Amino acid sequence: MVVGWTVLVLLALYGCVALIRRLCLWFVRCPGCAVCCRVAVPRNRAALAPLVRCLQGQAVWDDPSGCRCTLVLLPEEGEESQAEMDKIFDEAPGIVPVTKEQLTELLDWLT
Repeated sequence: MVVGWTVLVLLALYGCVALIRRLCLWFVRCPGCAVCCRVAVPRNRAALAPLVRCLQGQAVWDDPSGCRCTLVLLPEEGEESQAEMDKIFDEAPGIVPVTKEQLTELLDWLT
């Protein structure tokens, strides 16, 4: 019985700490930000959809306010592959696909 109460108290403390963390992050949130992550985009298009869903879930988990934008650098592909990738990215708000040239222009603009 003591073990059960100890586990319950520890879980309650963990919940309080998580709530305080969320409140602190909410108070100091930025109006708009982008997170640049280095992610290997698979050549197999069947593996791209789960990767994008994972990135979207991670963005929502890390920043529930929705101001986070994740940029994904894509390799140059043909027309058919590009249409398939556009469909995948249309279903994932907050995930922005960019090409190497677009990323270079963005970084030049920021510096």
